[in-house]
Amino acid sequence: MDLQKIEDWIQAMGGTKWIIAQVLSLIGYTLMVITGYIKKEKKMLRTQDVQLLFIIAMGVLLNAFSGIIINTVQIIKNEIYLRGKLNKYTKAAIVGLGIVMTLIFNNGGIAGWLPAVNLFIFTYFLGMGGAIGIKILIFITTCGWGVYDFSIKNYVGFIFDILTIISCIIGIIRLKKDGGSRSDSVVEKC
Repeated sequence: MDLQKIEDWIQAMGGTKWIIAQVLSLIGYTLMVITGYIKKEKKMLRTQDVQLLFIIAMGVLLNAFSGIIINTVQIIKNEIYLRGKLNKYTKAAIVGLGIVMTLIFNNGGIAGWLPAVNLFIFTYFLGMGGAIGIKILIFITTCGWGVYDFSIKNYVGFIFDILTIISCIIGIIRLKKDGGSRSDSVVEKC
């Protein structure tokens, strides 16, 4: 094992800052998985807020402004929802804020638009199609997050994205097999 090659690779990725970002990503995505097992909505959303803070910190280290913006908007959306104020007007304002902020601060080219696109898709189509619809939404938006995570060198997040995509496919197959009658609770990724 050539330690110099490993050290050169780490430096090429961004050095210590990149390694810290991957650790923050691992913590954040682990919290995302844990959030899926929490039964109380308020606790689930608060845990998701903490998860998003870790992902935002990772984004700061990787200069991933689009992800930082959209994840911050998601925290705001969660807080508005917990206060019972999330309606079609606040949804439109939240999506609009995400799009405008991405327009101003996007430094990731086309891939930098994927978080905003995911926010729009998930917010607009949420509630359509029951459990299968939610799993399809998570599948679609996670594909977008996967491209984004890969583009910002968030390889831990990219691995979790792949695992989420696989679990959604399995979940859709299981729901179809059960006749789509199950209404599993799913925490949104984006």
